[in-house]
Amino acid sequence: MTAAVAWRAPVPSDILPLLGAVVIGGTAAGFLAATPVLFITTPIVAAGLAAAAVLARRTPEWSRAAERILAQLPDGQARILLLDLLRRAAAVPPAAQAGPLVSAAGEAARQLHGLELHLDAFAAQQNTLPDHSPRWRDAFERCKRGRDLLTQRLQEASAALSRWQAAQGIGVGESLGVLARELNEESRYQQDAAHEVEALLA
Repeated sequence: MTAAVAWRAPVPSDILPLLGAVVIGGTAAGFLAATPVLFITTPIVAAGLAAAAVLARRTPEWSRAAERILAQLPDGQARILLLDLLRRAAAVPPAAQAGPLVSAAGEAARQLHGLELHLDAFAAQQNTLPDHSPRWRDAFERCKRGRDLLTQRLQEASAALSRWQAAQGIGVGESLGVLARELNEESRYQQDAAHEVEALLA
């Protein structure tokens, strides 16, 4: 059989799929071999970075700060209250200006956790030393009152966010600012008191 006759011979139909696969695979391999890997991966990485930047812009800094505090809090009342408040804050629109309230709630939750730790330490001492000084009892009562106050303030803040969403902000905007100031003041007061309690428990 001459070369001319071989070229003119029909290709068996059962070999056509294999022939197509070889052509496609060879073309792809040649393209990939000639194209630097960075040429392919750079657009993918750039798209990922752009998406991350968009998400970062959508999440306000005050929300990220509160989420960092939440990540540091162990299971307990402080974590539960802050998590509930963050969920409600995420549901209200930017017009609610919930940032100051969420920031104050994060600090209040941190102080509340500290009070919970102090109360645990008081409970341990109470079991080992049943007779305590008036100063010890006063500090113990201050911790209990502080815990109850901060718990109430955080619950009020969550309720205010729910009211804002239900009323679409009518007449509620100012109350969010007032609650934020009250939470900040209460947190500062409890922080100052905590130093005295730590000295007493040491």
